[in-house]
Amino acid sequence: MPTSARLNFAEESIHAASDALDVIFPNKKTRDAAKLFVEWLKKKGGSASKNAVSDFADELQNGSMMIRDMPFSYSRRNFYLTLLRTLVGLGFIQRNVPVWDSVRKQTVYIYSRNIFDIPQKPPSVGFWRLSYYVCRKWNDLFLEKFQENLPAKPL
Repeated sequence: MPTSARLNFAEESIHAASDALDVIFPNKKTRDAAKLFVEWLKKKGGSASKNAVSDFADELQNGSMMIRDMPFSYSRRNFYLTLLRTLVGLGFIQRNVPVWDSVRKQTVYIYSRNIFDIPQKPPSVGFWRLSYYVCRKWNDLFLEKFQENLPAKPL
């Protein structure tokens, strides 16, 4: 099992985490690569073709991306085996989602972020409660952009 799968799944650490990626990826370098991937995926509208993800992995490996004003490099192999496999395995990213490409007039298969339909209130105890908080933090990663554009609720 990849080292990134060692989640710190205690309620205190989940609440203390700034986002879901802090919980999912305890290794700092993998977490930084995951944050770059999520930001890139947000710019793509939450989904990307396999070729686009491959190009992203190449850019990561080449060190052409920046974190805190410094070049950042992350191997393509680690991206696929650790980062992407973990996100797909935990259900945060869906793989092979069929989408109709009207230009090519054929079905293409893409990676797509998963937004969870979760209740307003968390379950009372156990694994489901912890999962609720992680999924809510994941949703917030992608929904924050859209919430800024929503009109304010009337009092």
